[in-house]
Amino acid sequence: MKKFACLALALGLTASLAACASTSTGGSKGNELVIEGYGAEYQSIFEKEIARPFTEKTGIRIKYTAAGSASEQYASIRAANGDPGFDIAVMTSLELYQGSKDRLLAPVTSKQVPNLARVPQKLQAKTYGVGAIQDVQQVVLMYRRALFPKPPTSWQTMWDPKYRSGTLIFNPANILGVYAMLSAAELDGGGLTDTDPGFARIKELAKYALATPQASAGAVPYMEKGTATLFPYLDGRAAIYAKTTDYDYTVPKESSYASLGSLGVPVGATNKKAAYEFIDYWLSDEVQRRWALAYNVGPAVTGLPFPADFAAKHITTAEKLEKIKIADPETVTRNRTTWGQQWAEAVR
Repeated sequence: MKKFACLALALGLTASLAACASTSTGGSKGNELVIEGYGAEYQSIFEKEIARPFTEKTGIRIKYTAAGSASEQYASIRAANGDPGFDIAVMTSLELYQGSKDRLLAPVTSKQVPNLARVPQKLQAKTYGVGAIQDVQQVVLMYRRALFPKPPTSWQTMWDPKYRSGTLIFNPANILGVYAMLSAAELDGGGLTDTDPGFARIKELAKYALATPQASAGAVPYMEKGTATLFPYLDGRAAIYAKTTDYDYTVPKESSYASLGSLGVPVGATNKKAAYEFIDYWLSDEVQRRWALAYNVGPAVTGLPFPADFAAKHITTAEKLEKIKIADPETVTRNRTTWGQQWAEAVR
């Protein structure tokens, strides 16, 4: 059995959320909007494609802070009782659900954000009245081209003795790990309310797997060295490394889960008016298309024109959106800490 370094999982994700603190230095002033989001390539693409054009159009300056994962963004809001010192957090729909439940995110309606009405009902239903979904990612199967003349067609391929020694098992502290576990469970008749088959598969695969990364960036060294065979990944980052490494990605025949990029406004935000204007801007057709192409994700507004090769790889149409699975957030948030403990037992 190979050694794994990530046994510490987020034993107690809830506790870690409460312990985290915002990196913001203060609330917005005048025509400045303070936003906390992700770092690395996300930040650079955001500043070029969203922040600068928004400032040029409205005169509202954006102060952006890369603060970590979506759960860490929400941890800042919870620790500050809804007044974390920023106006908008870039998170996922799971944090919107929790923020609605905790009453720590401000209402976001089509009256405040007119373009919200153009978002399909399937996505609007996942905002819980306290945010907006600005993009749609899907879990894909990343594979090394040299090993697969044709793309693999099933999640089952990860358990194939020919490839299992190069697989990656993501920690469920990262939502990618949760969706991968659910996909594994479904191979044996399980699913969201019956995850035992998923953990049984993880335990079996852990005897051979290459590594157990906690963050999606943890897969990058294995792609750069060419040691990974295939593993689950999100299509945004997958598209980036499909251009720079010997890897490509596909959606298996069993379909997949969506990860919904979301924007939330803390109840104590100083500049809510500008926050709503910003969200409406991001949901406009022009910006939706520009962001999707730049970050390699599906837009929240369907029906926009995209190149055929891009549309083939991402959720860009109403038909594709209907097929993609969205895990129930209440079930995920209630069980995630326990799943993390089960995962740690399975891979040790």
